[in-house]
Amino acid sequence: MTNVVLIYGSTTGNTEELSEHVAAGLKQAGAEVTVKNVADASVDELALYDAVVFGCSTWGDGELQDDFVDFHEAMGGISLEGKKAAVFGPGDSEDYPDTFCEAVGILEDALKKCGAEIVLESLRVDGDVEPAFDESETWGSKVAEAL
Repeated sequence: MTNVVLIYGSTTGNTEELSEHVAAGLKQAGAEVTVKNVADASVDELALYDAVVFGCSTWGDGELQDDFVDFHEAMGGISLEGKKAAVFGPGDSEDYPDTFCEAVGILEDALKKCGAEIVLESLRVDGDVEPAFDESETWGSKVAEAL
């Protein structure tokens, strides 16, 4: 069984809600999942898992959610060689068309620089997250199947 850590950063609760559905999809497809708020996580823990899934909303001018900033910086010193990874996040293309889900791309790049393999196209949820719960679960299952 593949051991996955899902780490999310959530200010308004949207990314946390999406995380629950992504985790459900991962579990349905047979993965063992640990879900953690990034505020309670350490980059050193990533080595303990076969795969890493990040969930992060985009803020301001295309910035990471506040709790993810220090974690992202700390990733500069680690190797995730041989690890599988995927990223998801909510955004708002109507109000922020130029920076829509920019945080997802930032984290994808960071994972690649650390040597992780992105196994599935990132999930970018536009606007209200509730209509995307089923899609999030399906995406989680596809990630688990790609591991």
